[in-house]
Amino acid sequence: MRSLSKALVITVGFLAMGVLSASVSANELAGSFTLSQPTQWKNTTLPAGNYRFRMARTQTDAKILSIHGKKALEIMVYSQSACETCKTGALKLDTQNGNRVVTAMDLPGYHMDFNGRHSAARNEEMLSKAPASSEQIAVHVDPN
Repeated sequence: MRSLSKALVITVGFLAMGVLSASVSANELAGSFTLSQPTQWKNTTLPAGNYRFRMARTQTDAKILSIHGKKALEIMVYSQSACETCKTGALKLDTQNGNRVVTAMDLPGYHMDFNGRHSAARNEEMLSKAPASSEQIAVHVDPN
């Protein structure tokens, strides 16, 4: 009878770990995008190529966006970036001084502005009025 109790406790423990790990991974986003030309993102120039990204929780209320490809970049994402209307992935670029520069990134549930602090609605308004040098790259988000 005692070994049956131990087996039950061990089984319940493994089930609990599985449920916890599933809920943690559900809070993560991952996916990919392709840059056709070298592009400046914050203080880093990413060469043309394929890139993977992952946004994961940290021990604080911030998340970290990790980008890996020919070069790597990590960006802290704070709770102000939450966006209830953001449903798809997109990387928004502009040309500044002849260089392609990432100005914003949308992911399901997040809008990250790298060109100042604006709301998602304000950024859409700015994008609609932006000159022809603006560009949008599709971002593939992996299913959970």
